[in-house]
Amino acid sequence: MAAFLFNGAEEYSYKMLVEYINQHKKYFPLYKTHDIFAYFENLIKAIVTNRPLVLLDSDLNPSEVAGVDESQVNIAVQLPDYHFDDINSVVAALQKSSSEITIFTSGTTGQPKKVVHSIETLTRSVHLGDRYKGQVWAYAYNPTHMAGLQVFFQAFENQNTLVNVFNMQRSDVYQKIAQYQITHISATPTFYRLLLPFEESYPMVQRVTLGGEKSDNHLYENIKKIFPKAKINNVYASTEAGSLFAAKGDCFQIPEKICEKFTVVDDELLIHKSLLGKSDCFKFDGDYYHSGDLIEWVNKEEGIFKFKSRKNELVNVGGYKVNPGEVEDAINAIEGVRQSLVYGKANSILGNVLIAEVHLEDGAEVTDIEIRKTLRKQLQDFKIPRKIKFVEAFLLTRTGKLKRS
Repeated sequence: MAAFLFNGAEEYSYKMLVEYINQHKKYFPLYKTHDIFAYFENLIKAIVTNRPLVLLDSDLNPSEVAGVDESQVNIAVQLPDYHFDDINSVVAALQKSSSEITIFTSGTTGQPKKVVHSIETLTRSVHLGDRYKGQVWAYAYNPTHMAGLQVFFQAFENQNTLVNVFNMQRSDVYQKIAQYQITHISATPTFYRLLLPFEESYPMVQRVTLGGEKSDNHLYENIKKIFPKAKINNVYASTEAGSLFAAKGDCFQIPEKICEKFTVVDDELLIHKSLLGKSDCFKFDGDYYHSGDLIEWVNKEEGIFKFKSRKNELVNVGGYKVNPGEVEDAINAIEGVRQSLVYGKANSILGNVLIAEVHLEDGAEVTDIEIRKTLRKQLQDFKIPRKIKFVEAFLLTRTGKLKRS
């Protein structure tokens, strides 16, 4: 039987997981822990016994989110008697569970918001079958958020192996890929950018998936060099709706079977309420939810589009609406740049001016003058940052994405 989880020096088998589930018939409805195996054990026990669960980050301060009673965190509740003969029976119970799982948005641009999901919506994108057996997944997401849950369910329902690499340094990630012969990686573009520069390629990786942030062709080209035999795809998922679209490159296509569940108003993608979890924070326009994601059609008749930016990330510069992502793409494509972050700073004359923070690859020598010279060939003057700052690192959210607030 395949290993369930490698976490540092610790190895956990599926047999061990079943034994823990059978032996410890209590669970924590609100649970905070740094122990990822204990977290998964608690998650599975709640689901297979049809119990509600609130997922909390291990370092969460309850004041950050509404509706969390700190006195109830890590208080165990007795479960009714049960017994599972093997991992197959655990998976079967999970697949028909009526549990409701509460998760929180990542807080990329504001306070995290609470969303309640059924197991059906959380596992909507899971693929099952013999072709998915024997996969080894790099676990590169925070386990308490949507993307981490989706990777977990995909691996767990196929009894694959997970290798925890979340928040690891570049050299450690590469060491884990080689040691455990990792075949699948799903992570944010920020995660992949932090793998640069690289010294060798890893042909054992079969599939690379990007999600959670806008990516760019420069990053795709580097990923192809690091993982030369991997198929690369992009996924669109949100805490509010789970996984909705997949793409090769940066063009997404709305699946025909759910095409009537979407509409676009003033370039913003709106999602029908039937695809969402439940939340008091949702605001609807009729039956549709404003996703906050701005898109541009590539082929409207076939439902093919590209994401442009988040609506609340546009910066007003002298009356022009600037998409920081467009400027970041241009900066990130410059040789020696690992990643950039562009944002607006209040200005009494222009409303805002653009500031760019730039993180260079190790050993790279790139000046602000060189960056501006390159940008002038590609962008209008009002899109060129007024100030360029070189930084050693960026603040990230708990989900591993750039923190833009």
